[in-house]
Amino acid sequence: MKQFGKWLMAATLLCSLSALTSCDEDQRDNPANYDTSEEVIRNREEVLSHVKSDAKVVADNMNPEMFNLTNQVYSQLMALMVKDRNYMRNMKQVLAIMAANSALKKIRPVTYGSELAKMGYLMYIPVDIQTFGAQVVFDENGESRLFPCDGLEFIFPATVDGLGTTLYKVAFKAGDNWTEKIFPAQLNNVKGLACVYRVPKTLTMTLSGAFDNEVLTLSQITYDIGETQVSGQASTSLRGVGHGLPDVESSLNFQVGLMEDGKVNFDFGYQNNGRNIMTVAAQMALPKTGNFIELLSGLDMKGVSTDLDIQIFGDLRLYGQISDARQFSEAFTGVLKNHQDNQVSVRQFSDMIDRCNASANIYLTCQHAVQPLIIRLLSDWENNTNLFMPAVWSYESFDLIPFSALMGQGDVDNIYKAIYLMVPPVSAEILSIMQLYSRIMQMLPLNSAEWGL
Repeated sequence: MKQFGKWLMAATLLCSLSALTSCDEDQRDNPANYDTSEEVIRNREEVLSHVKSDAKVVADNMNPEMFNLTNQVYSQLMALMVKDRNYMRNMKQVLAIMAANSALKKIRPVTYGSELAKMGYLMYIPVDIQTFGAQVVFDENGESRLFPCDGLEFIFPATVDGLGTTLYKVAFKAGDNWTEKIFPAQLNNVKGLACVYRVPKTLTMTLSGAFDNEVLTLSQITYDIGETQVSGQASTSLRGVGHGLPDVESSLNFQVGLMEDGKVNFDFGYQNNGRNIMTVAAQMALPKTGNFIELLSGLDMKGVSTDLDIQIFGDLRLYGQISDARQFSEAFTGVLKNHQDNQVSVRQFSDMIDRCNASANIYLTCQHAVQPLIIRLLSDWENNTNLFMPAVWSYESFDLIPFSALMGQGDVDNIYKAIYLMVPPVSAEILSIMQLYSRIMQMLPLNSAEWGL
């Protein structure tokens, strides 16, 4: 799943550099579709004027503090889970023990004529994770202790920049709707015994932390769970009074699912303080898997082609295809990390940009554009600096023209600022949402052996 997160950040970064649109192949690649060079220039100026205005809105109004705060907390929880290699096994054992201890009190006769009776069962045990659960308490070394509680909770320490270390709680609560899975059980030699496991269709996660004895709710995520997809919304409310943080309201809608043709579809929409900022849609041809949860937790993007469609403010649109998502993500993550940094040589930095361009065909347009612009990245090779620059293909000179040659320095600065304000925190939030979901679902016992029945 980390590879998907890196890829998404890289792809979205390109969208912040400029945004692209769909168009058929003849329109994209044939400069003869333009009537005159004057039309080419007018079209380019129209698109770039939207890039400048939208980048300025993001640079002036985007507030990343809330995402940075929650992502620090999420990342530390995930790190603690990884550090304690036994936590998932222990969780399954605790849930199974609780189920077995309560099972004897819940054995019920099968109703005559019911589905269970038709399947040949005489007795059944209802198993519902709403009626029991576990609290996992981590220390700073990653060691965990387990306690019984209602539902599923994680208590863990986290150190937040500017706020110090405090205890956080992640609580999960199942909804009222569920699907039932039936499998045979063996308990005290009871013959014809079935286990009826209620799998929730909705799962809500609430993250909260205490600062100076004040409870501050940071985020609430609701997952709508299907056999081949998960969707929902993450709503975050940050009240920064007394903590040196701004007040922010935001939400992130998401849907990830397997399609009939075997591709995986990703859809995300981000809103900040009541304004629609960005939507991301991607389709990937991934290796076939029979387990949707395993797919989310172990995504490897090597050699995976991706169709990408991103919109900003419902105006700029990014569209294109990435031939190798892993190569693209690794190269573009390196470009972002080493921009204006001398940790790598100029040649290494230029090679990263070349790999980005080699693995992606990206196009940019806006609402009133006649045709999309071909977008690539350029390195500042001639000046011997590690800088990347978005550039547009010129049909007049058949060459790439950097944005810096087509707009003022202030506009270019806004584009870079918008990238760093928007892309890393939002993509990290998406990654955290998917990782937490896959980990929680993986630790739930899913068959009679794991339930100990």
